Amino acid sequence: MEKEEVELLPAGLITCLLDDKEVCIIKISPEKLTVRVAEEIEKISSIKVAFHKFDENRYEEIIIQDCNMVEKIKEDFSLIYIFSIESQKYSHNVRSAFKKYSNYIMLKAFGDGNEFSKEMVNYPAKLDEEFYKDYLEQKEEWLLGVNYVDWDEDIIDSVEIAISLDNDILYKKFMDNDIQTFKMDYLNENFIGSDELFKKDINRIYIGNEFCHNLFPKIKLLKGMMQKAKEESIEITLCFTYMRECCIEKTKDIIEVVYNWCNENNTKIEIVVNDFGMLKLLKDKIDIFELSLGVLLNKRKKDPRYIYKKGYLENKELIARNSLNSSIFTKFLRECKIERYEYENCGYKISIADGHHSMHIPFYQTNTSQYCPLYAMCTTMDRGNQKLVTDCPKYCSDYVFSYPKHLKMVGRYNSLFTFDDTLLKNPKELEYYINSGIDRIVLNFL
Repeated sequence: MEKEEVELLPAGLITCLLDDKEVCIIKISPEKLTVRVAEEIEKISSIKVAFHKFDENRYEEIIIQDCNMVEKIKEDFSLIYIFSIESQKYSHNVRSAFKKYSNYIMLKAFGDGNEFSKEMVNYPAKLDEEFYKDYLEQKEEWLLGVNYVDWDEDIIDSVEIAISLDNDILYKKFMDNDIQTFKMDYLNENFIGSDELFKKDINRIYIGNEFCHNLFPKIKLLKGMMQKAKEESIEITLCFTYMRECCIEKTKDIIEVVYNWCNENNTKIEIVVNDFGMLKLLKDKIDIFELSLGVLLNKRKKDPRYIYKKGYLENKELIARNSLNSSIFTKFLRECKIERYEYENCGYKISIADGHHSMHIPFYQTNTSQYCPLYAMCTTMDRGNQKLVTDCPKYCSDYVFSYPKHLKMVGRYNSLFTFDDTLLKNPKELEYYINSGIDRIVLNFL
């Protein structure tokens, strides 16, 4: 290989088109370009090379006029074309790309901590050194700063209010108290009990955890919670998470028990689906169950650090949309009898699909592991030493993972969550979602 020639650069850094047909760059230098094509091109009238300008978040395209094909190599399943290029603009951009890519590799390979992010996107690495003393202090600081003074009662009256019961502690508190006492204790424990926003009665409870299969209540407790909800005229939504093969029979048994209970009590309930395999288990029971698409299947990019991505501010309209804004996907969901979707307020304004849907606040999930990192940390002191937990001691009742203050993140259960209080303090933001089809607010104060 000649001097200043680099092989197999990432396609996102430099791309090449021969007569508007994209081809694979094999080698590149300031004077040469080697590409691979699937089929022979008899006549090449133009070569276009696009260079990514990282600092400007764009591509610069160069049309190359002064070039000669110096060699054509026929391989078993492709052809290699080698061009000699005489262009100062091309040469300058190649050397610039080499320099930036070399810097990228050096920072990735040898940079300490967040040096890479600080250098590449101006990430505030110094703030990563500041932590809260404990989770209670962290949550109190987040929530005491929320301001509900300007709320219009008509806004909140137009939506249903639900509380997510997703762990053993909340299951017990719900069973031990009437719904009004439970609600006030729940709000007071989360530092928002005196605010006008939450004087509205609770219409519904979510039972179960969308992220961890070990946090679904035992059948006896589940039946007790459903019976109590029925007696207090509270609507019920059951949350199921991903379904591993070893959990299929157990899940079938739970569904059968719930279905029979609903028939005996002349009650319909809602099921949150986070695994398309669940549809097969539920297909003969849609007369009793109403289905909602869960958070794990309502996929989108969610992370408090996402604001540091290049192009984030310029492309908010693109990131606002996901597969639920596709008519093809929503048609498939309707065929599966799923017409409600579970959304999370996740740090930026999102585009809501047609219909009536739910919005979870103030926490949103960013990552979930079936092999619990908290269990690994508590048992081996190595969060990476994960395995499937079948007999769970529920360490998540006492411990969380802590993250830097400025990220407003917490590791709870087998997942990472981020706090977003936008809809708690900005009525106009909530109005936007209500007008877009959100008719239910689900409170999920972890």
